[in-house]
Amino acid sequence: MDKFKSVLDSVFKWVLRLAMVGLLVMVVVVFINVVLRYGFKSGIRWAEEISLVIVIWFTFIAMALGVRENLHINISILPKILGKTFFFVLDVLKHFLVMVIGMVVMVNGWKLAVHGMRSRLPATQLPNMVNYAVLPIAGVFIVLYALIHLVEEIQRFKKGGAA
Repeated sequence: MDKFKSVLDSVFKWVLRLAMVGLLVMVVVVFINVVLRYGFKSGIRWAEEISLVIVIWFTFIAMALGVRENLHINISILPKILGKTFFFVLDVLKHFLVMVIGMVVMVNGWKLAVHGMRSRLPATQLPNMVNYAVLPIAGVFIVLYALIHLVEEIQRFKKGGAA
């Protein structure tokens, strides 16, 4: 499991780097567009469209990062009140539901991406698929990281550790 997780983390780090570069490109493009629009009464026709695509990609990659880092809302007083077994069941249910949501994002994102190949974005003429291509990618990472957390939770519980 550790080997699989380290390979997945390595791949995901490249996806995160891509997201960071995208965010930097978006900031630069928006800045240049604002300067051109207000300083020279012209602008970059495709700036808003590219910025929107980058925001969509960044949002879903950040969602996968949230699952990777287990950044869900947790109430830490519950294990003390209800016991470790009940909290373990809630944690397993949480990871399972996140996995199901990841599958929904992955499957329906794939359908949207395929459907998006039929149309083009107006300013850039890129296939509309670029808006949706991140969904199956993020969905795969969400499912795999939720599965890793689920397995780790079960292993920790079997060893008698805190849930």
